[in-house]
Amino acid sequence: MEFSHFVITRFNVNIYPKDFPARLEETWLSLRLDYFQRFCFPSICAQENQNFKWLVLFDEKTPQLYRKLIQAYSKYSNFIPLFCGEYSTILPQVKACMQDMAPDANWLLTTRLDSDDALATGFFKALHNIAGSLNESQLGESETLYINFPKGLQYFEGNFYDFEDITNAFVSLIERPADPHTVFWVDHPAIYDVAPVMQVQTRPLWLQNVHETNVYNYVRGKLLERRDFSKDFKCSFDDS
Repeated sequence: MEFSHFVITRFNVNIYPKDFPARLEETWLSLRLDYFQRFCFPSICAQENQNFKWLVLFDEKTPQLYRKLIQAYSKYSNFIPLFCGEYSTILPQVKACMQDMAPDANWLLTTRLDSDDALATGFFKALHNIAGSLNESQLGESETLYINFPKGLQYFEGNFYDFEDITNAFVSLIERPADPHTVFWVDHPAIYDVAPVMQVQTRPLWLQNVHETNVYNYVRGKLLERRDFSKDFKCSFDDS
């Protein structure tokens, strides 16, 4: 199956209709940018498979200082910053961008990634192998399929935790491109409500960075003995 792949990261746009003013404040932005620099950005740059585009969504009111930093990230050719307005316009803007960048795509593959988390170097290689091996009959009449790697890690205060989640925040959606839902069709815990889900067993392929400013995340995994995960996750950990 031939597809065009887009990774979507919501950096400081509103993720719900209710406004979240802190997303434009210095304290929130500086901390979020630190996590992005240490965890998210290097893990994407280190992907073994680079056949994708990364749409990173910023609020159009982002202060100029941070816009200059964002521009620096654009030296990485897969990094595509999108400056977005009101909540209701965000997904339409994303969809239009994808259709402009991949007008001849047979299928669209979208992956969600939070700006403070990370992917193992082999994540996209594994994902592309799975998506490329699919045939249309496996997607059924809805022509939609979520692909999920349930095994990952949590990282908190220098410790790593083994964690498995069948509706995690690193899921991907493959669908037809004409009127795409994108992977943000529903919140990730609800993916089973709207489409079939393929669970693919692998070694841990994602890392959830747990910190005090997380809204929903907390340590739920099993504490692992000390070991070096830097080969798979190109991040700047606290003890690096």
